[in-house]
Amino acid sequence: MTIAPPNLSGLSYKEKIRKAECNSLVLLLARKDIETTNSNTENRGSSQVIASIELRLQPCDAKIPFSIPWLDRVERKLGSVVLGLGRNENDDTTQSQNNLQPYLSNLCVDEEYRGQKIGRGLVRCVENIAKTNWGYKRMYLHVDEDNPAALNLYKSEGYRDVGHRWNPFWSGGASEIGYYVKTL
Repeated sequence: MTIAPPNLSGLSYKEKIRKAECNSLVLLLARKDIETTNSNTENRGSSQVIASIELRLQPCDAKIPFSIPWLDRVERKLGSVVLGLGRNENDDTTQSQNNLQPYLSNLCVDEEYRGQKIGRGLVRCVENIAKTNWGYKRMYLHVDEDNPAALNLYKSEGYRDVGHRWNPFWSGGASEIGYYVKTL
C-alpha cells in the first residue's frame, strides 16, 4: 500500500505551506475489546485506542507548530517582521533552507501500554512512510527535554539536536523544547 504525501507540485511556497498544514497522516493503534464468557469469545465491536502518532510536512524553521494552522501563519509572520525569524516568502534563495520536510508529532501511548516498544514501532513506521513512500531523507520533531522517556527514545532511534530553537520573547518556555532531526 502506498501512502502519498500532499501533492505540492506547481505551487508557490506560500501555497505549499497552506496545503501542507491542512494535510497530515494520523496513525492510531487500537485494541479490539473482546468479551470472554465460559465457553464463548465474543467481539463486542468496540476498540480502545492505545497509541497514536502524526506525520505531516512542516517548514524547517524550528517553530513549534500550533494545531490551528492560521495561528502558525500569524506567528511566523510576526516572528519574521518583529525579529527577522524564518524566511521571506518571496525570497526563493532561502526556499532550499526552509523547505517542507516530514515532521513527527503527537506521539502518545496509553500509560497501560508503555514500555512495550509501541512508541518505537510507531516512530519507525512513520519514518518508513516518509522515506519509502514520500521520498524524503530527513525527519524532524520537537521533544520536551525534561521528558527523559521521550528524549531517550528519539536519541536511541538516531535523532540529534539541531541546536536551533524558536524562541521569540512571546513564546514562554519554547527554548526548553528541543528541535531534533534524523537522516532517514
